[in-house]
Amino acid sequence: MSSLSVGSASVVITPPVGTPMDGYFDRQGVSQGVHDDLYARALVFDDGRTRAALVSCDLIHVDGYLMATVRQQAAEATGIPAEHIMVAAVHTHSGPAGLRQGMDEALVETTARRIAGAIAAADQEKRPAVLKVGRCTVDSVSQNRRDPSWPVDTTLRLLLVDSPEHGEPPLAAVINFACHATVLFQTNLLISADYPGHAVRTFQKLLPDTACLFLQGACADVNPVWMEQDFPEVERVGTIVGSAAARLALELHPLGRGQRAWNIRWFELTEKPVTGGELLPEVRLRAARRAMELPLRPLMPLAECEARLSELKERLQALPPGTTVDQRHALLQEITRVHTERTMVQHSVKQPEGRALQSEVMALAFGPDLAVLGLPGEFFRETAEAIQRDSGIRHLLVAGYANHYVWYVCPPAVYEEGGYEAGITLFAPEAEAIVKREALAVLAEAMSS
Repeated sequence: MSSLSVGSASVVITPPVGTPMDGYFDRQGVSQGVHDDLYARALVFDDGRTRAALVSCDLIHVDGYLMATVRQQAAEATGIPAEHIMVAAVHTHSGPAGLRQGMDEALVETTARRIAGAIAAADQEKRPAVLKVGRCTVDSVSQNRRDPSWPVDTTLRLLLVDSPEHGEPPLAAVINFACHATVLFQTNLLISADYPGHAVRTFQKLLPDTACLFLQGACADVNPVWMEQDFPEVERVGTIVGSAAARLALELHPLGRGQRAWNIRWFELTEKPVTGGELLPEVRLRAARRAMELPLRPLMPLAECEARLSELKERLQALPPGTTVDQRHALLQEITRVHTERTMVQHSVKQPEGRALQSEVMALAFGPDLAVLGLPGEFFRETAEAIQRDSGIRHLLVAGYANHYVWYVCPPAVYEEGGYEAGITLFAPEAEAIVKREALAVLAEAMSS
């Protein structure tokens, strides 16, 4: 077995009541209370040669400036190389705004210090560990938000950090599932981690001695399903996800230890194989980062957006009797695209045509069969699936909203299909291919280094 050790820690990062909230352009008012605290949850891995940190934050995203500050402070406190630190967000739409450079500098500094503190605390708590990985299906809580007949990723992936000691509970678990954290709507003014936070709480009710992180997957085109957009629904959805993860963790726990039953016909012990995952007997920890430039698309001027939107709405009003649902949807998706682009122009600095935005992809590899890939924004199911397939890595956890936030990176077909994502993206259609190429390159680098 490998000489892996892993430490965990969690730190509250809840902002003060009265902090503006992020996630919805049309939300009215600032936060009026705290429904559930927000956390930075950290794991530090050490294989005797390499150390690396993986952090999940109950935030909507991790801005590049916040990330750089966390890396600097954590590296100074622990000696873990800055390029070995991955920080991702669960993408809750009920967390704080202002965590970008030039906005709420005091909140950025406080939040960065707490996240870095979680890494430092985890580094002090390292214990011998073994890694186990598995997957299960959760198909009742999500739907493709662009077309309900289109697919979603229903796979919940779990990395279990187990104790090598018999009789000891697992040390930690990483849940990786792809579904927008938007059970709560813009009318909510209470700070909350939405369903990912409740999924973690549910997991830890069932395994109280096991730390738990939630890594949001590629959920750009996936929304939660709900009966009402309220806190009972947060609990329902979170309980479904968290209990599925807890069950999987308990099923993986016997790996390397064995499970057996008495056969009372032969009066002997018979083994029951564990089929839900596998134990990784040797862990070789490696980290890699790659910078990339994503080409920006020109946004329409505000006046052009307004004129185009008026034209489209007139066409909608003038649709004749007998118009098919598909024809109506084709017009509505273009209205949504232009309306969203207008909102972007109203709220964002227009990017010059022909310029590119710099970002990064990052990989943590634990051997030939397991890696975590950090992508810096909102990516579609098909993008993640293509990377998982082409990488050849049997267990690849894709963490969106990691290390930077670049908004939506859309597959080329989305631009023709229209809708919200096509309106809000900053990038030209070729950006997705660049991300896939760099993601595969950084995974190959981590696997071979």
